[in-house]
Amino acid sequence: MSHTTAAVKLNNDQRAKSLFAVLLAILASIFWGAMGVCVQYLFETSDITPLNLVSMRLLLAGILLVALNLVFVRKKMLSVFYAPKAVLGIALSGFEVLFSHLTFFFAIYYSNAGTGAIFLALVPLLAGIYLYLRGKKGFTSIEVLCCVISFLGVVFIVSKGDLTSFDFNWNTVFWGLVSAVFAVIYSIQPKPLIEKYGVEPVVSWGIFAAGIASFIALRPIDAMLSLTPNSWLALGFIVVFGTAAAFWMYLYSLKYLSPVVVGLIVCVEPLSAFLFGVMFMDLHLGLLETLGVIMVLSNVVILSCVPAKPKSAAN
Repeated sequence: MSHTTAAVKLNNDQRAKSLFAVLLAILASIFWGAMGVCVQYLFETSDITPLNLVSMRLLLAGILLVALNLVFVRKKMLSVFYAPKAVLGIALSGFEVLFSHLTFFFAIYYSNAGTGAIFLALVPLLAGIYLYLRGKKGFTSIEVLCCVISFLGVVFIVSKGDLTSFDFNWNTVFWGLVSAVFAVIYSIQPKPLIEKYGVEPVVSWGIFAAGIASFIALRPIDAMLSLTPNSWLALGFIVVFGTAAAFWMYLYSLKYLSPVVVGLIVCVEPLSAFLFGVMFMDLHLGLLETLGVIMVLSNVVILSCVPAKPKSAAN
């Protein structure tokens, strides 16, 4: 009887952690969606370029994360420097974020934001294919269903019912797929490091390393000096909520959920961006957009209701 009680308690604990991870992934997606409105505001009211924004975002967020976590979890933050392989792995994870963002902006440059979002909707599918080919995890029927639902939902939201708005030229397809691949790598590669050292050093030092490298390469100092007070407020939201908080929650959710499930939940991002656009940018909600909203939300509900499974190496 005691073994049954312990098993039930363990299962309940695992389910509670999984639901908490789902909530964190949803909140990260909401922050990324709201960040999109701030990014659009910056592009419309200042001379900042996408490359400058990526550099400033990662550098300032990295400084913020390192400073805060050195105060609250100093021992955990410094422990990684006793293992050179861990340092290299964490730095690599930061560069994965950097390259994912840069290539995503290239995809948008050669097409439009809606077309770029379609490639991000492929991330859970690509992650599932990779894990399957490595023999770590097979697709469940629920995950296949959610991949279809989320992809179609994102298509309906970003296209606004006009499929001709997508621009799939060769440059767009190349950079879009490269961006999706880097996003998949970032959802898988840091997991062993997170399990061993914790989320804080992985996300803090990784983003800080990417920020330093991009700052040296892109030199956005002139763009920073030209920002107005309102632009700095928008940039502040992007740094604090759209980068530091969002990436911490994203990586924390990967402790308890597979990259496929987290990738499916993150499809809430274009939904939240669209809803914030309705509230603040005078966008209108049509029939197909409404259907897309329902599909993306139903995808999250389905994933939240799936019974939690014991954690394994696949996850």
